[in-house]
Amino acid sequence: MKPFPFDDLPPRLAALIAIHPGGGCWLWQGADSGSGRGGGYGRVKWRGVTQAVHRVVWQIAGGRVLRKGEQLDHECRARRCCNPAHLRPMFQPRNMKLAHARRRADFVAEAVR
Repeated sequence: MKPFPFDDLPPRLAALIAIHPGGGCWLWQGADSGSGRGGGYGRVKWRGVTQAVHRVVWQIAGGRVLRKGEQLDHECRARRCCNPAHLRPMFQPRNMKLAHARRRADFVAEAVR
């Protein structure tokens, strides 16, 4: 996907996003999906339906329609990030393999310190 300018976001969404200067994440400052399993993703009511803000921004930015069973992986690993440049479509099994590998890498890195 080609880069999408932050200024092209609808003002209602842009007002609730803080741009992280270090990695370029667009961090959602509004409501989220809670702290339980699978929690921490930004949520917004858009066109009458409450949905994940990263999926809404993906669609606004011109991202392709996700196929049945596809998810958006946060390459930056920040669940509140909705920068479309940090999102990559993939199916759930691959997303889970990546998540597991990332957790393992974090665990090994922590043990080495």
